[in-house]
Amino acid sequence: MSLLRTLTRALLVVGSMQGGLALAGPPAPLTPRTPTGFSTVEQRYVYAQPDEGSFEIPLRTGGVAPGEVLIEEPVMCRPDAKAKARLTYSKSRNEVVLEADFDGLPYRMSYTRPVDLSTPYNQFPVSVQNGKWQFWFVGRMLNFDTTYYYDATTLQLIGSQYDLPGGPPPNSIAVPIATLHMTSTPLFEGTPDGKASVRFTFRYDQLLDEQGKGGVFFSFVPYSLCKPDEYGLYYTNGGLPTSLAMNFDQVLESIWGGYGLALAVSLEPDPKPSYLLSRDNPMIGWGGGYPASRPPGYEVNPVNGTLSLKTMCGTRIVPPFPPAYYNRCAPQ
Repeated sequence: MSLLRTLTRALLVVGSMQGGLALAGPPAPLTPRTPTGFSTVEQRYVYAQPDEGSFEIPLRTGGVAPGEVLIEEPVMCRPDAKAKARLTYSKSRNEVVLEADFDGLPYRMSYTRPVDLSTPYNQFPVSVQNGKWQFWFVGRMLNFDTTYYYDATTLQLIGSQYDLPGGPPPNSIAVPIATLHMTSTPLFEGTPDGKASVRFTFRYDQLLDEQGKGGVFFSFVPYSLCKPDEYGLYYTNGGLPTSLAMNFDQVLESIWGGYGLALAVSLEPDPKPSYLLSRDNPMIGWGGGYPASRPPGYEVNPVNGTLSLKTMCGTRIVPPFPPAYYNRCAPQ
């Protein structure tokens, strides 16, 4: 602050010597550069090399969205429980490999929600019996928008542009909302003692999900513009077409742009019902991000993103987003 004050005083002195400070109009607009991931300070690619490379992602429990089930079973709460993943990618071989090791993976876990999480837009299972696990690779992290349509009269959400093949509905309002793009692996499980080592392969130019589709788009959206600050989950349904599948260049762009990527492991019914194909069941165990990684012993508030010391370990439902502060449709 003392340096800032000194510089300010210096500018004022110079200005007074020149007859006062004069503003020559607004400054020229800044043209943002395309992120490349290359540090001009360190003269290297800091987090991810282009085209070919590898990096590790520590996996921890506790990284879930509001309203989801946070899975922390006793086998995951042991002091020696741990998990990690590695991504290795090669553009020349057209290959991306996801490998992970777990020491603390629940075996054929069952869980029943007290309340159905389903919405008019997405159905979710209330109960999973003898479930298996599925990796979700979130390669594009809120760095692009999806258009959502709302009824112009009622202000209720109609749906995503990708769930409305007939195009924009009549008498609708188009709202762009930041979106995540996820793809998935086949189901897997470990051993009864909580150990697992898995390896999955994707194409570099097209990261298809376990159904051979383009994955899923996911956003936090208001279900009504009457309450624009009250959010819920929205997944596209049925799996995206392969033409919309992400490629690993887009994943690198997300890392270089400061958005990063995420991995999460969900508890899934086996077999998965048709309504759940190409999207996850919001019961989440191990997960992690790159390059930002939560330090061990801390948990993240899923609403505001703040870190705090972890004070408990146990499976539970994370509170939903807070209710709206305003209701634009309420009588004044």
